[in-house]
Amino acid sequence: MTDRSYLPYKSARYYVDRGMAKWMGFYISEHSTALSQYADTVTFPEGMESEEKMLLLSQVFLKKLKIVLCTKLDRQPFVGRVHNLTEQKLYLETKESVVSFSYDHILSLTPAEEGEDE
Repeated sequence: MTDRSYLPYKSARYYVDRGMAKWMGFYISEHSTALSQYADTVTFPEGMESEEKMLLLSQVFLKKLKIVLCTKLDRQPFVGRVHNLTEQKLYLETKESVVSFSYDHILSLTPAEEGEDE
């Protein structure tokens, strides 16, 4: 604790700085925000079973969510809604057309932001 006995005001002499507590609050807030953003992304590793992929994609399909889909085929991600699912392919409805993907080509999917273009 800092010696402030020389100060004329009682409130200034007995002031206790919450510096570390304020810093920890900021850190926890930033950390929670980063975790919530990270948790939204679903990655499909090479060894992931096709049943697991189908389960995740069917949840997106049933909730009619707009997603950002990253594939091995194109550098640019595809934005749209799942139009249909079959045993072999996923059909994604984008602004321009309906695009089909083999489940093996899907790398990750993320829920799209509201203002994101299709």
